[in-house]
Amino acid sequence: MKKLIAIVGATATGKSQVAIELALNLNGEVISADSAQVYKGLDIATAKVTAEESRGVKHHLIDIVGPGVDYNAAMFCNDATAAIDDIHVRKKVPIICGGSGLYINSLLYHGYDLGATSSNPELRQYYKDLEQAKGQGYLYELLKEKFPVRAGKIHPHDYQRILRALEMNQDIDADRENRWETDYDLRIFGLSRDRQLLYQAIEARVDRMFAVGLVDEVKAALEAGYAPGGNAMAALGYKEILPLLAGEYDESFAKDLLKKNTRHFAKRQLTWFKRDPNINWLDVEAHQDAADIAKNIFILLKQEKFVC
Repeated sequence: MKKLIAIVGATATGKSQVAIELALNLNGEVISADSAQVYKGLDIATAKVTAEESRGVKHHLIDIVGPGVDYNAAMFCNDATAAIDDIHVRKKVPIICGGSGLYINSLLYHGYDLGATSSNPELRQYYKDLEQAKGQGYLYELLKEKFPVRAGKIHPHDYQRILRALEMNQDIDADRENRWETDYDLRIFGLSRDRQLLYQAIEARVDRMFAVGLVDEVKAALEAGYAPGGNAMAALGYKEILPLLAGEYDESFAKDLLKKNTRHFAKRQLTWFKRDPNINWLDVEAHQDAADIAKNIFILLKQEKFVC
């Protein structure tokens, strides 16, 4: 079985920095599991690592598609599997890093296998048009009617997962998402932190995003051809700016809305990952910094003889 490490957790827990430190210790490379970092030009709200921050560690699945692509979990599984194989061929250690739970679990576990043919752009567009015609919230009600088991596992405001569930056009067995079988020699580490400190970090991150030009980045993305109704502009940090640019509210409101939505997103991420019995949780506040967390992960891996 191929060795694979994953660093997961909510936004603003420092996953990227820990993955880089661990890669430096293990001669590893990082595979981004972020549904928005795949898009070129979407840098600020996705918190992409810079060349300086990467410290020479190679990153995969960042800046790989442009405006003409609605990236999805099935595409990610194909691309990430190819990256894992490539990293192993070069005798290095692949480290999955991100907070997109569906992407990560679809890659790691049998119970989330989407299949290469599960993408249906025509059906997806049909549901997008239906939501626009019928109003916000209609698709969730439709999902509850068509696929109640799946609907019970999705937050009513998680538009992208609702859309994805309808696009797949099938329900799931009641216990499907509790199957944690994997083809990898897998170690997963989750980063957690005190809820109030997490929220403070989220608010500080949002303030920085606006300070370094988030609004201008969204303008540039629209000019580059990213469609307001596409997956890219539906990502957290971009969907909140579109109404601002349309004059529906001011920047102060947009900033507060993004902070609120990011807090809610972090809660959903934690709920998602807490179900996984394979995750070894590490408290960020119990460590000095990202290097200290990576050091402790490295010690655990050595104790388990996962690494020499």
